[in-house]
Amino acid sequence: MRTLAASAAVCALLAGCVADRVQGLRATTAPLAAPAGGACPFTIVAIDDRREEKGLGRLYRTRVDGEESFPSWFADGLKATPGHAAQGAPVTLRVEVLRAYIHALSTMKSANLVVRVHMSTPDGALRSKLYRGVDGSTNWSNSESEVQAAFDNAMIHLRQQLQTDLALTCRR
Repeated sequence: MRTLAASAAVCALLAGCVADRVQGLRATTAPLAAPAGGACPFTIVAIDDRREEKGLGRLYRTRVDGEESFPSWFADGLKATPGHAAQGAPVTLRVEVLRAYIHALSTMKSANLVVRVHMSTPDGALRSKLYRGVDGSTNWSNSESEVQAAFDNAMIHLRQQLQTDLALTCRR
């Protein structure tokens, strides 16, 4: 009987930690190390939010909002990439946000950022490329901090890919 009561108490306690709604993302940008040869200077001329669904998805019964906080969180995250200059850099980027979402997969969660980047290089060439920043990690409790960490990690993954391509662009 004690084991059953203890199990019920633990379940009730854990259920109390599950959020029904996550209000959005907070600006928490982890720095990336600049490449060994130095960062490629770039300017972001536009970020177009082309997401059809402005919410960021669900983790079981927890809905994740993204209408208000996502655009600034995303812009701040990209601007934290080494080499970013507010203006006047030889490489310019126009970024289209195509998808941003999180979903549950059994005991896992997956946060995804899908963007198309149009890059204008110093020699006048224009290149476009799709990028997907992803975080796949264990879903412990659908908490706000877990959602935040998953999107922050997906942003880091996206920035690493972008930084690699920028470095190749500046070497040419």
